[in-house]
Amino acid sequence: MALGLIALIVFLFLFADTVEIGLAWAGIALGIFLFLWLCAYLWRRRRARRANKNLGDMLEQQVQTGAAAANRGDVDALRTRLVQAVRTIKTSKIGQVSGNEALYELPWYIVIGNPAAGKSSAVINSGLQFPFADKNGAAVRGVGGTRNCDWFFTTEGILLDTAGRYSVHEEDRNEWMGFLDLLKRHRPKAPINGIIVAASIDELTGAGPEFAINLAKNLRQRVQELTDRLEVFAPVYIIFTKADLISGFSEFFSDSDQRERDRVWGATLPYGAEENRDVLALFDERFDELYEGLKEMGTAQISLRNNRELPPGLLTFPLEFAGIKPALRTFLSTLFETNPFQYKPVFRGFYFTSALQEGVSQSTSTERLAERFDLRPAARGQARNVSSHNGFFLRDLFSSVIFADKKLVRQHASPAKTRMRYLTFFGLVLALGLVLGGWSWSYLGNRQLAQNVQADLDKVVRLQSERTDLQSRLEAMEILQDRIEQLDRYSASRPWSLGLGLYQGDVLKERLLAEYYNGARQFMLSPVKVSLEDFLAKVDMSGAAAAAGGTPKPAPQALRAAHAAGGDTLFQDASPTNADDAYNALKTYLMMANRQHVDPTHLSDQITRFWRGWLETNRGAMPRDQLIRSAERLISFYVSRAPDAGWPQIDTNLALVEKTRASLRAVMQGMPARERAYATLKARAATRFQTMTVARIVGENDAGVVAGSYAIPGTFTREAWEQYIQPAINEAAKKEVQTSDWVLGVNARDDLTLDGSPEQIQKSLATMYKTEYAQEWQKFLRGVTIKPFTSFEQSVGAMNRLGDPQTSPIAKLINTAYEQTSWDNPSLVNAGLQQAQSGVVGWFKRVILRQTPPAPTPATNANGEAIPMGPVGREFSDVARLVVTRENQSLLGNYMGALSKIRTRFNLLNNQGDPGPGSLVLLRQTLEGKDSELADALKLVDEQMLAGLSATQRETLRPLLVRPLIQAYAVAMQPAESELNKVWNAQIYQPFNQTLAEKYPFASRASVEASSDEIGQVFGPQGSIAKYVNDTLGPLTVRRGDILTARTWGDMGVSLQPTFTANFAQWVAPLSGGAAGAGAASQPQTLFQIQPKPASGVTEYTIEIDGQQLRYRNTPPQWVNFVWPNAQGAPGARITATTFDGSVVEIVNEPGRFGLERLIATAQRTSNADGSFNMSWGKSNVTVPVKLRIISNAQAPGAGGSEPGGSQGLRNLRLPSSVVGATSESSSAQTRPGAPQ
Repeated sequence: MALGLIALIVFLFLFADTVEIGLAWAGIALGIFLFLWLCAYLWRRRRARRANKNLGDMLEQQVQTGAAAANRGDVDALRTRLVQAVRTIKTSKIGQVSGNEALYELPWYIVIGNPAAGKSSAVINSGLQFPFADKNGAAVRGVGGTRNCDWFFTTEGILLDTAGRYSVHEEDRNEWMGFLDLLKRHRPKAPINGIIVAASIDELTGAGPEFAINLAKNLRQRVQELTDRLEVFAPVYIIFTKADLISGFSEFFSDSDQRERDRVWGATLPYGAEENRDVLALFDERFDELYEGLKEMGTAQISLRNNRELPPGLLTFPLEFAGIKPALRTFLSTLFETNPFQYKPVFRGFYFTSALQEGVSQSTSTERLAERFDLRPAARGQARNVSSHNGFFLRDLFSSVIFADKKLVRQHASPAKTRMRYLTFFGLVLALGLVLGGWSWSYLGNRQLAQNVQADLDKVVRLQSERTDLQSRLEAMEILQDRIEQLDRYSASRPWSLGLGLYQGDVLKERLLAEYYNGARQFMLSPVKVSLEDFLAKVDMSGAAAAAGGTPKPAPQALRAAHAAGGDTLFQDASPTNADDAYNALKTYLMMANRQHVDPTHLSDQITRFWRGWLETNRGAMPRDQLIRSAERLISFYVSRAPDAGWPQIDTNLALVEKTRASLRAVMQGMPARERAYATLKARAATRFQTMTVARIVGENDAGVVAGSYAIPGTFTREAWEQYIQPAINEAAKKEVQTSDWVLGVNARDDLTLDGSPEQIQKSLATMYKTEYAQEWQKFLRGVTIKPFTSFEQSVGAMNRLGDPQTSPIAKLINTAYEQTSWDNPSLVNAGLQQAQSGVVGWFKRVILRQTPPAPTPATNANGEAIPMGPVGREFSDVARLVVTRENQSLLGNYMGALSKIRTRFNLLNNQGDPGPGSLVLLRQTLEGKDSELADALKLVDEQMLAGLSATQRETLRPLLVRPLIQAYAVAMQPAESELNKVWNAQIYQPFNQTLAEKYPFASRASVEASSDEIGQVFGPQGSIAKYVNDTLGPLTVRRGDILTARTWGDMGVSLQPTFTANFAQWVAPLSGGAAGAGAASQPQTLFQIQPKPASGVTEYTIEIDGQQLRYRNTPPQWVNFVWPNAQGAPGARITATTFDGSVVEIVNEPGRFGLERLIATAQRTSNADGSFNMSWGKSNVTVPVKLRIISNAQAPGAGGSEPGGSQGLRNLRLPSSVVGATSESSSAQTRPGAPQ
């Protein structure tokens, strides 16, 4: 890491110019890398410290819970020593590792082996440094899970010498396994760094093969337990101890120096966890190498003796060493035997050591040689004893081999852990996929949102570039407003498709708001500002006039007069002579300049008042209703955004403001103190209580169903009356009122006690408040509307909301109006008390005791006088009548039941798949007033709910109650009209197109004539058109003769298309002429005359019509009579001419009943002043001219024409594809476009 960082530094600063990296950028990059490296280093250090602390705490906890109570006194000393060692190692410096990381950073090794195998001796005599060694020895006896183990804390590592008893006693085994689990938890990557297996050569060679095999199996089980429990592949080091007991060891190594004795004697094998590695082959190879080395070493020592007496061991030790190979090989073959049910230990190496050089060696090889050759060993003295302070072959084994391999440990996965890893891996892959998929989804959603916003902006620009009228500006603002409102909804409840940290709606909304506010400044704020300033300038002049002697009417009086004269008119033209209007205008002007003072209700009302004139002037061709809706929506949105920091404001004319304030102050000084105090109370209440709106009452879920055009200031709510207005009135009647008006910038005190007694003042103020309270709630209810249903599917959802007796927005509105107005109706208090008493006791008295309930006692005041009904109670007594329950029923409940039935009917129609047939039945039933939920509901409203109401209350309540019914009927007409058109299509339009449309006379160029039977099946009094009108359309229409008009319910009926109504009389009139058939006995006939004219190039010509013949030979012309149709002759028309050479030319030949019509249609015609016609036919340079006049025409009116033929009304006729609803395309025209006339 350090070398890489240095290389990066050199590269950045030496090759910055080569790779065109600025020196500053190189420094920044280097700083970033250094910062990242420092963060990684500090994180590793912190992790090491935390892990070290956890290990220490774990060991201390083991100590505290280590021994049973019975043995606790025996192990106190051991526990104290272990705690001291652990705490010391956590706070000291051991080797090159600081104490606060030693327990975690130092390698951990576990030493296992048979008891008395020399494990502890090998560790103690290894030459390692034991910083905690004392008079008790280098080992620290464990307590708890390691109470049968010895701890060896060295400067290079930690060795844990297991005694082996944990494999015998179950209690010891469980605590040992618990210790291993804790070790794995706090050292997860490398719980241990290796396993040292100690085996005594003396035991392996002296006890026989069975001992070696059993020992190897036991040790293999211990290794397997460590591998399974700790889930690591730790290298296994085999130490064959007590090598000094091999005969000749002391003599062979007697001359070796200390360095030779510290070296490693053994073989380190390549590290690998492959199970197919041949351990025995590697052992044989390395053991033979050691044997050859011993022989070479022995030969070298013999050569150095110079014929001196040689110790026998110098010659026999290599042979003795070779003799132990079979026992060691048996041990290793069993220890590292391949077992499909166990992990194969990682054989790192085998080593020979001698720690104490004690005991007596036996020369097995010498004895075998002596026995084989019958020799007797020579008597000799005792062999020289060889010893080493650090033992033989131990020092470098631990320092240079075992501790040096501390990073070779590898983790392995148990089946459960493997499954968990797979689950984790695939879970992470799935999570990553979900995250990436979610981000991609969110990215695409945000990109689409950005594209939609850009498309809206482009559309806005295009609208304003193509058109410059007010309508285009309002449409552009509505586009921006719709998108901003959508983004507001996203901010409140962000969809997953736009979230996940990628949401860009806030940035887009800021851009849209900037554009929207710019538009609002241009054509709303600027005109309103100009209008307000013009008005305030006039107020200023009228104020000056008032100061000079004029007496403008006080504002409250003017307000009451306006209400008396105009009722509840929402928008009245402001008068500069009205102090109230002037005050409101000044307040609006100041609000638009400072959003801190915005009162939404007041500002909306006044902007509408002062913007209305400019809108009307610039309306152009825009419909007034659309203009009003767009302006109201724009104003509402603008006012609602007042809390925004970027809310557009105007710059005020300070001089104009001060002049207006001065004028109004002069007027206010003449206003009665009572009215000033009342105005102050209202202003204070408006800031303390929430505005009452339709959206607040019905909630967000019903905001798309019900809307309101008026919001009541918080001043006029029941909460305001009970919590502030009433106490404030009582207080104002008894002491001075502090008046603070930010609009006029004045602070004053009014003492109302000077105007009369407190009771009179309270009554006067309360009456003023209640009167205005009632007016505000009347405005509110009149402004409530049910939003139009755009489709039948949408109407089903809306009716589900409206018809729910529990959550219906209509019920909420009426109940809220009742709750907000019933406080001024004393009789409702009595009704509430009576209802409270009509529980179980009341039922018992009525049903069991047959007692008549007493009449309610009128409400009285403290003096026992009846409390009169106040203005609010009088105005809304009928609302209370709708809500109050009598005999467990209420008119409102009955109305909600009726709406619920309509909801059920609409759901039934919707569930039918095609609501057309059911809607058609509903319309018929409603018009007939039978079995119709709509008709029943309207009857309930008019005959029960509104019966006996005053005109004012009726005008207030009826629209609210009737609108859902009207909307439901209107939306039901859509599928009903569609069904009517489908029936028309199936019964008339399609059959007509298939049988008649391509035949004459319906196609003037057709060669095939329509028979009279075919025509009569569609047209005429008995045709399918007449039957359709009588059977299908009849219940929905009124027929007066041949004139059709739609029946209406609630001023609504099906929309009959003009093409259908205009031609209906002709389509159902009796058929005449050729259309009636040639054999009709009572068929009306047409009498006409033909006068031939001379024709050049012919000697004669003949005209035949239905068997009647005119033969002309250029003689003086005469009129010839004809009748049509002529039942005695063959139907048809024919003209022939004979030329001078005697040849006959057939000019026209039109057979059939419509022959005359075709004959006339093919003629060149001109009309004469006397009503006759000049006609001519030509062919092959032969022209036949005649003159025709009609004597009598017996055709039905509208069925024929001014010419004989009788089927002029059917010629080129095309039926419309629909008869009700929107006007159809050109296919519905009476005559096919382009058809010859």
